[in-house]
Amino acid sequence: MTERRREQRRTTQDTVRVNIAGTGLRCLMRNLSPSGCMIECRDLVADVGAPVELVLLPGQVITGEVAWQLGESIGVFFLEPIAPSIVRHFALDDWALRGDWAAGNWDSSGA
Repeated sequence: MTERRREQRRTTQDTVRVNIAGTGLRCLMRNLSPSGCMIECRDLVADVGAPVELVLLPGQVITGEVAWQLGESIGVFFLEPIAPSIVRHFALDDWALRGDWAAGNWDSSGA
């Protein structure tokens, strides 16, 4: 498999809401970058190119498509990059720095 990533993926371990080709479910997000993520979903076969909607933050839906699937792991390519501040929020190595995003104290400007 050819490596297509441009940015470093950050390790995550959050459950996120996902809709893949009309099937809505909760999946475990294993890594995240501005251009995509890897999720683990049991009992789901996803076709490469299938549309994906991913809810990372309340009221914010990220659109993308399935880039690959290997067993329960699915690679998602985002159609529009997300802000680096969102990636940092979910990164395991920055958990101590997490703010209260539920209260709206997050910055999506990329700062």
